[in-house]
Formats: sequence, structure tokens, C-alpha cells
Amino acid sequence: MSKNTILIIIIILLLSLIAGIGVGIFFFSSRTTTTAKNLKTYSLTLDDMYCNIKDSKKILKLKFTLETTSKKTLENLTEKQFLIRDEANKIIRNLTDEDLKGKEGQINLQSQLKENIIELFNDESITNIYFDDFIIQ
Repeated sequence: MSKNTILIIIIILLLSLIAGIGVGIFFFSSRTTTTAKNLKTYSLTLDDMYCNIKDSKKILKLKFTLETTSKKTLENLTEKQFLIRDEANKIIRNLTDEDLKGKEGQINLQSQLKENIIELFNDESITNIYFDDFIIQ
């Protein structure tokens, strides 16, 4: 075999490999997108809350939305908003100014609220918590 023939075979193999990787990525990404689009979510926005901050004269004004993938869970959360508000108050009253400071403070509070509410309702279909208002005064 000549050098030109070997070079052509290598180029064809490389192009085939690249095309195969591209097709695989296309099918994987389109499958993931389709699954995410078919997942219906429901949300519940609670009324404004005012919570004392631990060891501070400041208060936190908070309004948040819970997201779930189950309509039944949404109904349950709607009926028992008082439990959610109580759980949020318990958590916030044990956090200091420093705990709530900046982006990390908000992310940590969101995570803590989500975990506690999932545990409280024993329901994994609660997918996220979003802050509509987050004001410390």
C-alpha cells in the first residue's frame, strides 16, 4: 500500500468516528430534552412572611414558591400552607445575618427549606423552591 492510500483510509476512519460521535450526541441530547419537556410542573406561591433573624434586630421578608411534579402534592401543599410557613419560620429563626448573607446564604436557605419540606410531607415530588422576595431589614 502506498502512503496516499494509508492516508486516505486514516482520514475516512477519523471522519467516520467524528460523525458517529456527533450522531450519538444528537440522539442523547434530543432524548433528554424530550423527557424534560414532557415533565409537567405545578407551583404554589406563599404569601409574604416576616421572620426574626437569630441574634439580630433585623427581620427577613420572604416570599417563596414551591415547585412540584405532582398535582396531588400541589393540593396537599395548598391545604397545609400553615405547616410550610411554620417550618420556614423554625429554620430562619435559627439562622444569623451571616448565614443569610449573599448568594450562598440564599442557596443554603433554599436547600434547607426544600429538604425540610420534603421530609415534612414525605414527598420527593417537590423539586424546587424559588424566592420571589428576599429582603433583610
